Amino acid sequence: MSNRSLRDRRTVLQALGAGSLVALAGCSDSDDDDGNGNGNDNGNGNGGNGNGNGNGGNGDGNGNGNGNGNGNGNGSMEGVPGADVLGGPDDLQSSATVEALSLDSDQGAGQNVFSPAVVWVEQGATVTWENVSGSHSATSYHPNNDRPLRIPEGASSFNSGVMTEGDTHDHTSDEPGVYNYYCNPHEGLGMVGLVVVSEAAPGPGTEPVEDVDSGAAADGLTSLLDLAGIDVEPAESTYGWTDATWDSYWYSLYNMSTNIAMAGNGVPFPLNDQMAQLRDQRLPAMLENADTDRPPVNNPNLTFAAFTSGDPSFTQQPVLEDDTGRPDASTLAWDPEASSGVVSPSSLAWTHLKGVTWAKNFQKHFDALPTAMAPKFRAQLLTTLAQVGINAAILVGGSRGNGALTHGDSFEFLSEYRPAASRIEDETRRPHHHAAMLWFLGDMTSLARNGWFGYVNPVPLLPKDADSEAVFDPPVGIQEITDGVAQATMGLFDPADVVEQESTRSAGLLLAAVGYYGPQAGNDDAHAAAVEYANGLAEEIEGHVADDGRVENGAANQAATQGIVAQGLVWASELDGVDYTDTAEDVLGYLLEDLWDDDAGTFATGVGDDTYTITPQDAGDITGGINAADAVLGMDVKEQYARYFDQTVNRGRLQRAERTPSRDGSAEHTLPLPPMAGGEHGQAAVYNAEIEYDTGADEWTVTDDSFDTEASLYLANQEIWISQWGGDFYQGRGVPGGSDTPE
Repeated sequence: MSNRSLRDRRTVLQALGAGSLVALAGCSDSDDDDGNGNGNDNGNGNGGNGNGNGNGGNGDGNGNGNGNGNGNGNGSMEGVPGADVLGGPDDLQSSATVEALSLDSDQGAGQNVFSPAVVWVEQGATVTWENVSGSHSATSYHPNNDRPLRIPEGASSFNSGVMTEGDTHDHTSDEPGVYNYYCNPHEGLGMVGLVVVSEAAPGPGTEPVEDVDSGAAADGLTSLLDLAGIDVEPAESTYGWTDATWDSYWYSLYNMSTNIAMAGNGVPFPLNDQMAQLRDQRLPAMLENADTDRPPVNNPNLTFAAFTSGDPSFTQQPVLEDDTGRPDASTLAWDPEASSGVVSPSSLAWTHLKGVTWAKNFQKHFDALPTAMAPKFRAQLLTTLAQVGINAAILVGGSRGNGALTHGDSFEFLSEYRPAASRIEDETRRPHHHAAMLWFLGDMTSLARNGWFGYVNPVPLLPKDADSEAVFDPPVGIQEITDGVAQATMGLFDPADVVEQESTRSAGLLLAAVGYYGPQAGNDDAHAAAVEYANGLAEEIEGHVADDGRVENGAANQAATQGIVAQGLVWASELDGVDYTDTAEDVLGYLLEDLWDDDAGTFATGVGDDTYTITPQDAGDITGGINAADAVLGMDVKEQYARYFDQTVNRGRLQRAERTPSRDGSAEHTLPLPPMAGGEHGQAAVYNAEIEYDTGADEWTVTDDSFDTEASLYLANQEIWISQWGGDFYQGRGVPGGSDTPE
């Protein structure tokens, strides 16, 4: 994480090799985190300072050895793909072909590279980019591509779009000077290149690389300019928007994969013989559809109903990569005695909303992700677990002949259920639980009725509507369930009662959920009801907004209240007939101006507070507000978010550990690898339940190191919507209706 060097950031996709099939899916490290093999520590395999083919080679670990590391034996990367040059000032080419490559292994300059990385051509020459392996783009640094200008003034920009294997893109440059370009999917890994036309004349492309937001790309361009013999003053490396949204991508993934497939902190799948039969029938078809012969995780601890809390400490030495190159989840399970053993609507909903968003995300990048990573398998698995969860929670999973989390045959949710004892722990109907379920079911409806791969393959378990067929045969389909939950929610909670029963924070959350549900409503009447309810809830919230934008009657964390209320107002305003964006801007203004602590680099919990207490739910609310500000309102929030994320999540240790794909050991605020995260055997790479900042001492403290499933998976969802993995990675940024159909 944080200001990654070219070498550190480019090693991330070593995970795509046969030795680590699943790092990009978040279910494994690209190398062994304990340093006992292919790790980034002092192991003896393909890792950082080891004695194999890693970054150090077989020498001193800094590129001066005799191995196949980043030093290429003699400390120089010249000639290595990604660090090679075609032509020169006195050897201008009449044309040039540049290959866009996803290498089987990092040969020194990264695994995703342009080769040659620097080309010198005559004025008017045509450069052809050929996509040889993987999926890449050739995109110039230019405002037309939402990047700073780093090509000659007056030169035309270029953008190939994402290419698949065999595609080519041509561009002819008539303006002399230096052209900087990047690969959109892999800019965050430092996949950049240079074209020098006629001469390296001073211009935007030769300026210090201070304006490129990705630290890895900035480092890469600086290195290539040096390789081309173009003197550029190195820019000071800072943690920017791309770094923060890169880390948010990975942390979101770590929390999801741990919760669904590793920890065993929930009701297991399969739970009984019937589920085991379902698994045995479904698994071969899922593997066949995914063009793979086995699941990417050995001995997975799958769950379809996550418990509300647990202890993320490992109970034995973790095996994050076994002799098959896969994690052994039997060594990654948490202590069941430390688990709550209780399921809530929120713990189930936020977990499976995360699964649905990733099922969509995998499909959007089927072409960009390698088959060995099994993205098609994962899309099917995540959707399968979500459907099993809906069936158990709402339809047939309870001891009373109904859904485990419902009151009778209604769509009204109780608050806590203990599956092992078949006992209701808390029957209270609460707005925030209904909001979580409505948000999740809205996205599940979008997945089903738009025919996403993970839902239709191998065959739906729950029908998309009452008239459709599926493995299960309930009297209602996903559409009717979602509409029923929406109707029950709007009938149960009068807008004024939401604030009275919980807070304006819950009102903001419910408003966002209704906004998300609106595009998925099953008919005009249901949609009209959502619009009417959204207006009523927004009007109630407006009655609690002071003249300066402060939202009253909220949570203890004022910044969190501002964030989720703003997101709720913006998300609801996506519905025709609802418009509260002006109020949202006022609410965000109070967050970004009055509550911003510039000295601490985070948001105050209240004006004048000496101590800031922050939970993952608080961070999720703040992230949601900032995402709405950036993605919809176009507010200038990127630099602020980057500082907030680095100080709060990294330095403050809201995220307790990270795996190798996101880790930069030279970063200012590096998190430990899981085996070194504390305790006898280490801890999983998930969020802490609470941290605290002392303004007087400028110190952060972890005040609760348990795992809060509801809060953590809620934050994980907000983080994937704001995240970037090579550009705006998540389709639609979480905006209602923005990710309904595969693109």
